[in-house]
Amino acid sequence: MKRPFLMAAGCALLLAPAPSPAHGLAHAVTAGRAVVVTLTYDDGSPFSFESCEVTPPAADKPSQVGRTDRLGRVVFLPDRPGDWRVRVVSEDGHGADLTVPVDAALLPAGGPVAGPSRFAKLVTGVSVLFGIFGLVALVITRRRP
Repeated sequence: MKRPFLMAAGCALLLAPAPSPAHGLAHAVTAGRAVVVTLTYDDGSPFSFESCEVTPPAADKPSQVGRTDRLGRVVFLPDRPGDWRVRVVSEDGHGADLTVPVDAALLPAGGPVAGPSRFAKLVTGVSVLFGIFGLVALVITRRRP
């Protein structure tokens, strides 16, 4: 009488579901040196929740795809030195395509880099317009007999 009981118990153990490690989720919080790229509009408001891609050096596909945070930041941890590409674009076409050099210590090479100010862009635009009109005026005055 013991044999059928042992066989039934053995079959039950074989058919019982086993815990699967693939369903678990572990996490770790570590402190590291991250590269932070902050994007803002000309008026200083953050470039929030816009699409971004981070592509490592000598790679065709991005290693990170997502969105900027509410402060307009893209944060990534480089795993190799070289020129990292950070591309951020909004739905209306605004955006930036940046190259971030990372040194052998996996830190951004050089200091913080900022783009030209609104005033510098305005002065450049006015200078280009004056240059074009000056060339046109020169050509017109030389053609007159």
